Amino acid sequence: MIIIGIHFFTWGWVTTTSSLQCGRCGHLGEFIAKKSMRFLTLFFIIPVLPLSGVSHLIDCPKCRTRYEVATNAANA
Repeated sequence: MIIIGIHFFTWGWVTTTSSLQCGRCGHLGEFIAKKSMRFLTLFFIIPVLPLSGVSHLIDCPKCRTRYEVATNAANA
Protein backbone atom coordinates (compact mmCIF):
# COMPACT_ATOMS: atom_id res chain seq x y z
CA MET A 1 0.00 0.00 0.00
CA ILE A 2 1.39 3.39 -1.07
CA ILE A 3 0.17 6.51 0.66
CA ILE A 4 0.55 9.74 -1.29
CA GLY A 5 -0.06 13.30 -0.19
CA ILE A 6 0.90 16.92 -0.71
CA HIS A 7 3.38 18.79 1.47
CA PHE A 8 4.71 22.35 1.47
CA PHE A 9 8.50 22.36 2.03
CA THR A 10 10.56 25.43 3.01
CA TRP A 11 14.32 25.74 3.00
CA GLY A 12 17.07 28.27 3.59
CA TRP A 13 16.62 31.45 5.55
CA VAL A 14 18.08 34.90 5.76
CA THR A 15 16.93 37.95 7.70
CA THR A 16 15.47 40.86 5.73
CA THR A 17 17.52 44.00 5.43
CA SER A 18 14.63 46.36 6.11
CA SER A 19 12.18 46.56 8.98
CA LEU A 20 8.66 45.33 8.28
CA GLN A 21 5.48 45.33 10.35
CA CYS A 22 3.44 42.15 10.85
CA GLY A 23 -0.24 42.53 10.00
CA ARG A 24 -1.23 39.98 12.65
CA CYS A 25 0.76 40.76 15.80
CA GLY A 26 2.14 44.22 14.97
CA HIS A 27 5.80 43.22 15.41
CA LEU A 28 8.10 45.81 13.80
CA GLY A 29 11.54 44.55 12.82
CA GLU A 30 13.48 42.18 10.60
CA PHE A 31 11.62 39.17 9.20
CA ILE A 32 12.95 35.79 8.05
CA ALA A 33 13.01 35.24 4.28
CA LYS A 34 12.64 31.64 3.01
CA LYS A 35 12.11 29.75 -0.25
CA SER A 36 9.33 27.19 -0.58
CA MET A 37 7.74 24.68 -2.95
CA ARG A 38 4.75 22.31 -2.89
CA PHE A 39 5.47 18.62 -3.63
CA LEU A 40 3.55 15.42 -4.21
CA THR A 41 4.92 13.08 -1.52
CA LEU A 42 5.08 9.42 -0.61
CA PHE A 43 3.97 8.71 2.96
CA PHE A 44 3.64 12.52 3.42
CA ILE A 45 7.42 12.76 3.92
CA ILE A 46 9.39 11.86 0.76
CA PRO A 47 9.10 14.54 -1.96
CA VAL A 48 8.58 12.98 -5.38
CA LEU A 49 7.11 15.45 -7.85
CA PRO A 50 7.11 19.28 -7.61
CA LEU A 51 3.62 20.72 -7.99
CA SER A 52 4.54 24.40 -8.02
CA GLY A 53 7.46 26.66 -8.74
CA VAL A 54 9.68 28.16 -6.09
CA SER A 55 7.92 30.86 -4.09
CA HIS A 56 9.47 33.34 -1.70
CA LEU A 57 8.05 33.83 1.79
CA ILE A 58 8.77 36.00 4.79
CA ASP A 59 7.99 34.83 8.33
CA CYS A 60 7.28 37.02 11.33
CA PRO A 61 9.81 35.97 13.99
CA LYS A 62 7.32 36.64 16.79
CA CYS A 63 4.06 34.94 15.70
CA ARG A 64 5.35 32.84 12.73
CA THR A 65 2.77 34.24 10.28
CA ARG A 66 3.88 33.66 6.68
CA TYR A 67 3.51 36.20 3.92
CA GLU A 68 4.18 35.47 0.25
CA VAL A 69 6.49 37.98 -1.40
CA ALA A 70 5.31 39.22 -4.78
CA THR A 71 8.08 38.70 -7.31
CA ASN A 72 8.57 41.34 -9.97
CA ALA A 73 8.70 39.80 -13.48
CA ALA A 74 10.76 42.76 -14.74
CA ASN A 75 13.66 41.75 -12.47
CA ALA A 76 13.69 38.11 -13.65
